[in-house]
Amino acid sequence: MEKPDSGQRETARLEAFSDGVFAIAITLLALELRIPHGTPGERLGHELLDLWPTYLAFVTSFAIVGIMWLNHHRLFTLIGRVDHRLMVINLVLLLGVTTVGFPTALVAQYLGHPGEREAVIAYQLAFILCSIGFNFLWRHISSPHHDPPILRVPHDHPEVVDIRAAYRWGPYSYLPCLALAFWNPTVSVALNLALAVFWAYHARPTHERRSQNAPHS
Repeated sequence: MEKPDSGQRETARLEAFSDGVFAIAITLLALELRIPHGTPGERLGHELLDLWPTYLAFVTSFAIVGIMWLNHHRLFTLIGRVDHRLMVINLVLLLGVTTVGFPTALVAQYLGHPGEREAVIAYQLAFILCSIGFNFLWRHISSPHHDPPILRVPHDHPEVVDIRAAYRWGPYSYLPCLALAFWNPTVSVALNLALAVFWAYHARPTHERRSQNAPHS
């Protein structure tokens, strides 16, 4: 017979595994921060400034993967149990997260040089795929057809309603970034960073945002 707290243990185990993957993925991004290959002591400042595509790619990817982790954690605070399909979808999502380092390296190397458009297109597609993965994960978690339910809160809970509304437009928010990649790849990556700031706000629990926005007497 399954123990009453076994669902919580399995949920915590899956989240801990996911946290480890997120931590490794976000740490590996720093591998693109390398020492310039010029002669030591000569024009180091200029060479450091020339690495601005690397800094932009690193900060943007760090921010977006960090927001993904925040959203992932937010989802798991609402989960009471896991099933096989949830674990599979979660693995597919983590596959997308672990591959972010590759397009980040492309942007760091090609931004400002021939091939930058293709590099940034690959970059944007990676984030779009991750966003779609989040939507599949949320659709499975919030499905009303599970018996017993996966959600540990009602489907009309404010947190559930807020996530449902935000995730509906998630993948589409990256489409302007993808379109901009054909016109100005640098602006396209910068818009990703702006989106990360926007989603950082929406990644907060609903009660925290409502408390901050409530009028003070």
